[in-house]
Amino acid sequence: TAIVVWGDHGWHLGDHGLWGKGTNLEEANRIPLIISVPGLTRPGSRTRALAETVDVYPTLADVAGLPLPKGPQPIEGKSLRPVLSQEASSVKNEVFHSLARTDAEGKRVVGQAVRTERYRLVEWRAPGESAASAKIELYDYSADPGESRNLADSEHSTVASLHGLLATLP
Repeated sequence: TAIVVWGDHGWHLGDHGLWGKGTNLEEANRIPLIISVPGLTRPGSRTRALAETVDVYPTLADVAGLPLPKGPQPIEGKSLRPVLSQEASSVKNEVFHSLARTDAEGKRVVGQAVRTERYRLVEWRAPGESAASAKIELYDYSADPGESRNLADSEHSTVASLHGLLATLP
């Protein structure tokens, strides 16, 4: 029997001056995800591999030996089996998330974000507006794990690279 336990997204308890769930920061997007498969996972093992909840179904299908459905909607997730068996340290180089909110001017904006092992880039813009109008946030977890310094104005090549990943989203 494979066991999967996962939870809701996080909660800000005063960090960043926030109280609640609605952000594109690590605290609100990192969730508990525990997968145990007899004969595959080792007791007490853990990983820092990037994963998304859309990876749960492909992982369970894979460990159960079931094929993924052919459509009409494609399966976006990837099986985490190589990470669970420790054959690979990761199956994804990036993960994505999105959040809609009302900005300071009262306009509805959507924050699309990409998270890599080292960075998170968030692009805030109103639906239908060009990418050039976006407000950008960039955080470097190797230098600033608390996401206290937005580096978007100084790390132009990193912003461009991560923006390219966001552009691949439908």
